[in-house]
Amino acid sequence: MRSAIVCLGIAVVLVAGCGKDDYEAKRPKYPTPKCEAVGEDAAKAFARVASAQDRAGDLPAVVQRFHDHRKALETALAKRDPTLVQRLKPVLDKFFSDETLRARAGCGFASLAGSGGGVAALDEWSRSPEMRAINQSIWNRKPAPSEEDNAEMTPKRKTLLRDIATAMALQQIQANMDVVAAGEAANLVAALDAPASPQGGAPATKRVVSIEEVVERWLTPALIKIPEDDLAAFLNFVESPFGADYYVALTSAYDFRNGDWYTKLYEQLREASAPGELPAGNPGKDAVIADARNLLRNIATPAAAVDAMARLQQVEQIDPRNPEVHLLMAEAAIKSTTMPLGPDQLRVVIESPNYEQADKHIAKALELAPLDPNAHMWLGRLRYLQGRDAEAMQAYQRAGEIDPLHPSLDQNLGDLFFEAPDYSKAARYYLAVLAKPESQPYQHYITMAHLQIALRKGNRIADYPRHADAYLAKHPDAWNIRLDYADYLMSTNIKADKIIAVAEPVPDAWQPARKYGVLSAALVRKASERVEKKTGEPIGEGMAAMRRAISLNPDPRSLAEAVCRSGVDAKIAVFVRDASKNVPAVASAMVVCALRWRRADIIRVVTPSAQSTVLSQPQQDLMGDTPMCYAAALKDVKAFSALAKLQVNPVVKCNDGNPVAERLSRMAYGGDRAIPQMQGIMSRFYRKQ
Repeated sequence: MRSAIVCLGIAVVLVAGCGKDDYEAKRPKYPTPKCEAVGEDAAKAFARVASAQDRAGDLPAVVQRFHDHRKALETALAKRDPTLVQRLKPVLDKFFSDETLRARAGCGFASLAGSGGGVAALDEWSRSPEMRAINQSIWNRKPAPSEEDNAEMTPKRKTLLRDIATAMALQQIQANMDVVAAGEAANLVAALDAPASPQGGAPATKRVVSIEEVVERWLTPALIKIPEDDLAAFLNFVESPFGADYYVALTSAYDFRNGDWYTKLYEQLREASAPGELPAGNPGKDAVIADARNLLRNIATPAAAVDAMARLQQVEQIDPRNPEVHLLMAEAAIKSTTMPLGPDQLRVVIESPNYEQADKHIAKALELAPLDPNAHMWLGRLRYLQGRDAEAMQAYQRAGEIDPLHPSLDQNLGDLFFEAPDYSKAARYYLAVLAKPESQPYQHYITMAHLQIALRKGNRIADYPRHADAYLAKHPDAWNIRLDYADYLMSTNIKADKIIAVAEPVPDAWQPARKYGVLSAALVRKASERVEKKTGEPIGEGMAAMRRAISLNPDPRSLAEAVCRSGVDAKIAVFVRDASKNVPAVASAMVVCALRWRRADIIRVVTPSAQSTVLSQPQQDLMGDTPMCYAAALKDVKAFSALAKLQVNPVVKCNDGNPVAERLSRMAYGGDRAIPQMQGIMSRFYRKQ
């Protein structure tokens, strides 16, 4: 429902606010990038995407950034050997040509061409002079010439800038730029003398970039001339489902080490230069392998996988016929490829250059050690991730023939049967994993999460508590599993003491926000279970639980979330509100979370104590809508009426750029009786407006 509201808002803003001007005639005409992934059926849509990117200034900005990187490379090469710049010029010309750079950046958006509505939205967005000015000011890092006064930094404006920075992933883009500024070019040049590494040697250390830094040093000066309404309209696009995918792809385009472009650049620079010998003082081969294995198994993040790959490539040059090295390189290539998963989803089948790289290393390992069960196991895992399930099964079976007790066999077979789909058989394999000692870090945690999904998909979720209780009885310090289990129990009607018993042992320093979130909700639920019969007020243990929940959540927003998540009735919500230190702030936060949780009963009783000024403003938790706009979109007449009685401001614009009255007018065509009811409420409570 929320996505539908956002998309409706985008369409309204773009259609109403966008129009062609003479910019089309003035801007340069760039060729459409040539991409192997774009078939004939998608060519027209992809050309439209590329044209919109050129119009908005996105592709030219990425290309210019890489031209700047070439200058840094040439400077580093000249310091090493002045003759290198001229000798390597053909390679640099090839990789840093406009055509190559446009293809490198543009082809990352090929998959988006299949979204007809998204492509249309992108095209219209890029034609809006206002949206284009914002976008280009961001990438130019300075405002366009304007006689307008500088905008005042209000709380609303700062929130808009923070949301834009988050949605556009500007922290990651700034971090990638900082890598270059910190000496990425010098690192690559230095690596030309080291053993071959397709990542060009160890990457420069990335500095952590805060959202405040992006807002204060980047967006605030760049957008100082832009009105808040235009910023809100711009945010409307970047926070849409298509906009989110678009900026994920754009972030990858700014990452110099993403894909195979950088790998091939390094390889050809290395071939064209005179490689030296290994520098003295390098750690031994076995130590490097151990470090890479630790990064892959214990750290287990995509960044750690990239780091491991850089180390292993050095070892490969020393020992190119080591099958373990090739398998670890395949593992690093696979684990550095990440895709966001949806609910109840274990994989996303994609094509990736990293998978091609992993395929080559697995093939080499099998050539060197055809009876290595690990090589067959990784081949099966790769085929599974590629969606080639029949081949995956063959590889797993071969691994099982060689080593029937292989520690990854049951886990991988469980995942494969999950996709069959045979959820019962998948669950049996997962339980087999949990019955054995953990052979590698996080194995049981991942398996228990997969078991829960398999049981839910197979309509056997009622069995999950039994399995979780049995596991925690043997492994009481499995903190991640405890939190997953507590989250699940919170979604049921089970008594609060059970949830508290599961979550309480988790150390406070172990994911504190997550622990306190579920524990606080359980404490509020416990308050509802120990009440005085006549008044419904918490007593004894119930009162103690309520007071503890309040003490754990000094922030009104987190306290309100605990109440909404707990599932308690409106009476308990009132008692929590009244017992808090800041009744108006907690009441306002409860209204917002109750809208998300569809708790009209809570909204009705707490709204009179809320702050109308706060509830008149767009809320981050409501996707940038005001509470009244959100209630209108949900057709929640009771919530809408409560907000009207509080006299929240109805003319503050919704996330589609229109006031609530206009939103209701546009929704009226469906014939839903809730719409005229809300329009009637508007006329009664806001006659002057």
